[in-house]
Amino acid sequence: MSRLMGMNIIELTHQSVRVAMPHAPNINHQGSVFGGSIDSLFFVTCWAYVQLLVEHIDPHPRIVGRRGSSVFHTPIKSDFEAKVVIPDDRMIHSFFNDLRQTGKGKFKIQANIESKGKIAAEFNGEFVVLMEN
Repeated sequence: MSRLMGMNIIELTHQSVRVAMPHAPNINHQGSVFGGSIDSLFFVTCWAYVQLLVEHIDPHPRIVGRRGSSVFHTPIKSDFEAKVVIPDDRMIHSFFNDLRQTGKGKFKIQANIESKGKIAAEFNGEFVVLMEN
């Protein structure tokens, strides 16, 4: 599905996660980007960051999107990219402590999309990481 939508990883590091999408296959009847495409991009971008955090764990845990909420500030009428707001070290440390102690860690995360130098859309979400038994 992400391939059909045209998602493309621009940067995937612990300091920056950016995933882009083209405007053309994701437009609505008004010529701007469909909100569902934006939400999909936000979830994939944030999932990728959580995946990076736990990629070293063996056996690999399961990552589940628990909730997400998007706010659209302005229509997007060109190619666009979502960027994760990298959480502070304290939050990451707390997540790993919970995961180690209980086998389950909740991770709150934010991302945004800029257009013409302003934030066009924002995302607040939560993922749950579960160690397999």
